[in-house]
Amino acid sequence: MLENALKTTDVFILTGEWQDYKGNNVIRFIGKSNQIGPVEIIINNAKPFCFVDNDSTELNLSVPFIRKDTKLKSFEGKKLDALLFNAQRDLVNSAELLRQKNIQTYETDVSPEKRFLMERFINAQIKVTGEEILNDNIVRFVNPEISPTNVNPVLSVVSVDIETGMKNNILYSIAVYLKEVEKEEKIVFMLGESDKRISDYVLLYDTEKELLNAFINWILSTDPDIIIGWHVIGFDLMYLDNKCRELHIPFNIARAGGKVVLRKNQRSFYAFIPGRVVIDGPQALRSSFFNFEDFKLETVAQELLGRGKIISPDQNKVEQIDNYFKEDKNKLAEYNLEDTVLVSEIFQKTKLIELSVKRSQISGLLMDQLGMMTAAFDHYYLPLIHRFGFAAPSLADLQTSDHAAGGYVLDPIPGIYDNVVVLDFKSLYPSIILTFKIDPVSRLMREVDPVKTPSGHSFSSKHHFLPKLIKQLMEQRQKAKENNDKPLAQAIKILMNSFYGVMGSYGCRFYHPDLPAAITGTGQWLLRESKKYLENKNYVVVYGDTDSLFVKLEKKPKADFHKTGKKLAAELNDYWSIRLKNEFGVTSFLELEYEKYYKKFIITPARGSESGAKKRYAGLLEVNGEEELEFVGMEFVRSDWTRLAKDFQVELYGRIFKGEEIRNWMRSLVQKVFKGQFDKKLVYKKRLRKDVEDYVKNVPQHVKAAKLLENPGNVVYYVITKRGPIPIELKHDDIDYQYYIDKQLKPIADSVLPLIGEAFDSIVQTGQLSFFD
Repeated sequence: MLENALKTTDVFILTGEWQDYKGNNVIRFIGKSNQIGPVEIIINNAKPFCFVDNDSTELNLSVPFIRKDTKLKSFEGKKLDALLFNAQRDLVNSAELLRQKNIQTYETDVSPEKRFLMERFINAQIKVTGEEILNDNIVRFVNPEISPTNVNPVLSVVSVDIETGMKNNILYSIAVYLKEVEKEEKIVFMLGESDKRISDYVLLYDTEKELLNAFINWILSTDPDIIIGWHVIGFDLMYLDNKCRELHIPFNIARAGGKVVLRKNQRSFYAFIPGRVVIDGPQALRSSFFNFEDFKLETVAQELLGRGKIISPDQNKVEQIDNYFKEDKNKLAEYNLEDTVLVSEIFQKTKLIELSVKRSQISGLLMDQLGMMTAAFDHYYLPLIHRFGFAAPSLADLQTSDHAAGGYVLDPIPGIYDNVVVLDFKSLYPSIILTFKIDPVSRLMREVDPVKTPSGHSFSSKHHFLPKLIKQLMEQRQKAKENNDKPLAQAIKILMNSFYGVMGSYGCRFYHPDLPAAITGTGQWLLRESKKYLENKNYVVVYGDTDSLFVKLEKKPKADFHKTGKKLAAELNDYWSIRLKNEFGVTSFLELEYEKYYKKFIITPARGSESGAKKRYAGLLEVNGEEELEFVGMEFVRSDWTRLAKDFQVELYGRIFKGEEIRNWMRSLVQKVFKGQFDKKLVYKKRLRKDVEDYVKNVPQHVKAAKLLENPGNVVYYVITKRGPIPIELKHDDIDYQYYIDKQLKPIADSVLPLIGEAFDSIVQTGQLSFFD
């Protein structure tokens, strides 16, 4: 300790945790202040608490606790007392003991650090005033005065990537790339002869132990706030942690002496590094609704940056890395470092860091917990219901029942259509919640100024919290769009869209079947009644799905279909505004908008049926005078179909839309398949959902292929040969071309060809030998 001083600063919280120390609960937050750097906040004077029925008299607990009268009641109307404990473990153990005695408890599963923030309405941003204690690289505050604040944090980010020998399990190198406004640092820590020098940015070490220690010391001295990478938790950090254990080295890369925790949950991975946030590229992109053919670094980098990895996909990566290590360490360093640069540039291009920060500030979840949307609902809702007079049940005590029905899908009419416009309910479920005041408290208070939904459920128009939040978020999102703040707009959209899913989930303590049923039931009614309205106006609705209507327009001279689409949306908005006010006494917050115009549109028949296939269609979009093919629910957008199938579908539909020749083209393409001209497009990609050995009864093709590899990883790439599925890493020069014709091309063709009076078999005359007679 160097000196003490009173200080006030704003802190963006990066990580939070709790522990019981000498019989008392201690909460620790570590965050970043733009003024004074890393900050540690210790809270040791906040007692963990839960609630118990007031009429439970003899608790007979073996640990110290305080019982206090409250003004709260349960959802069933029972009066509640609070139980305060010194340690969180005492609370948890006592709750289990009381449960065994059939004594009802409430909110026993809310962790202390989450409770501390939510009850003070702190959304990952905190104003701290207290005695400042300076220790090494971090400033500590113990039990400071705190309040909510707004912070625009400046965070340092390091991209990390490792290279290893897959056969010998040797750590070859660790590359780090740190890029800030006024600073850029590139280093590759590599195994090699330390007395040699091969590059300005390559540091050689004689042993793995020395290499690891150098990397750990660099992390501690550079002190980044965020660590990013590609599968950085499941591969890089897990490997480094295991290697440290093997070499008896503490994997101490946390701030303030914190303990690193790495876990594998089924096939997902979790990292907790006190004071630092780890963000994995593929996971962050998926959770932010980015879509790519696959989430390999090569694929994403090529699409976003226009360049890829130094070792190309058609090379044997494992062999090449081994060869580089033995023969050209400089080339290995270049390859290793380029991966970190690619990841860093992808994060910058997609604004993933900014998006994560905004999501944390909006939801109240810390950045390493952003996928836990039920926790976000708790964070917002629990403190509000406490102030209203309720306490919520513990998750273990929830009574569950059937899920509500999902979104409504109108029966599609198969065919090829001209001039189809799409009308879309903007944020349908949040808008329904706002319009009909749907939330847990309004359900409990439904007798007070009730409003009835079209689904027949009642809610209080006076007492509610969620509709108010949605209204605020909608206004914030509109401002974010006007200011071109895409990360904020996306963060708000993700949070708003989670509310229905959370309330309809058994994992939410506020779950009740009336909540999701009222939302989905009202959505279905709106879609059906909108269709009736349009049909009464002599429009043809060819399809509808959850929040969208596909309306065929008549071809007229000099018709402006975009203008007609906008006019229809405005007309429906007026209709719903008047009807909902007249029938239900509510102000409509529903907003239909014109989304797009298809010059040509195809709905394929369902297999073995004359009706249309649901959630499967294709269209020729017209955007700013340009034509663009779009597929929904078809093979083109599914990751488990081959590139051959996807390219075939695009060309086939393009020819149908444009009225071009099909028969000769299709015959020629099939001949080329048999001649091996498309072999690189025959690779299947499939994710392993569990460990290979866990597949016992039903063993799919990709698992059969994976079992032929020593380390298959999470995703298997394989081809179908005459011997069956073979991973592409192994010899596969006996490809079963007929299998690809029958299983990839024929199903795609026969789903659409009947609409133009054709069939795949009659065109190509299947049978391999017929092409070479």
